[in-house]
Amino acid sequence: MQKNTKLGTTMANKNENYTFPWGFHLGDLVAKDNGKMPLYTPSNDGGFCLLYDKVSEKQVDTMLESLCLELLSSMPHESLKVNLFDFGKKKFYNLSPLQYMHLYQVSYNDKMISAHFEEIEETIISRHQEILCCNRQTINEHNQKSKIKMNYHLVLLNLDNFPNDDVELRRINNFLESAVIAGVYVIAFGYQEMKESPNAGVQAILKHFKNINIRDNKFEITKEVFEFTELLVDHEFEALDLDKDALLQETLTGANLEAHMDSENIKLETDTRVK
Repeated sequence: MQKNTKLGTTMANKNENYTFPWGFHLGDLVAKDNGKMPLYTPSNDGGFCLLYDKVSEKQVDTMLESLCLELLSSMPHESLKVNLFDFGKKKFYNLSPLQYMHLYQVSYNDKMISAHFEEIEETIISRHQEILCCNRQTINEHNQKSKIKMNYHLVLLNLDNFPNDDVELRRINNFLESAVIAGVYVIAFGYQEMKESPNAGVQAILKHFKNINIRDNKFEITKEVFEFTELLVDHEFEALDLDKDALLQETLTGANLEAHMDSENIKLETDTRVK
């Protein structure tokens, strides 16, 4: 697989499915006999919001990291980039080594978030102007029909940090309306208190995406999130918690590490993370 990093395009192998998965894997429904079935929420609306209390924060972090690593390991290599906008303490130790391969990008202050959000905006605008047309109305459709593939973005937004008051509501609305068509997906997250935020941009994000509330480590699975809620009567929902070390190694398998970094940097990240 050959990639033009400047344009964000890739020449994919014929047998690779270069479309974004139809759903986000949130966890599993566990029956009384311990049988499991995966629970997905559709991705065609562009993402969702996670709103939780402090008790549930660690479980949400685990679910988010598992979800990202599962996508990165199952999609064609370099077809997905995860962008995190977050000022808080380091959350995702198993994603961190992927920064050196440009598969994961962390923006941890206002200047970085402003620059990286502008880059994502420019990607969306250029794709709408130069790639999307009447018979290729989404990046998914483009990637099904073209030999030149466009990569996807998954943007993780800490609502306490983004958007701030310096970001015009017009920009947020334009982003929300055009992102998924251009191959940009969003998972916003924050404490329950964000529902009362005076920031118009935060409220626009909460209104645009389906909200998943988590209290006392219990996920509220509504019809909007999962169509077949009748299954919840005799099944218990378990949030995604996968073998993140194994998924990281799977993501690295087949990658040309020497082209990106010294492999010792990956080892340093994984060996020094807080347990």
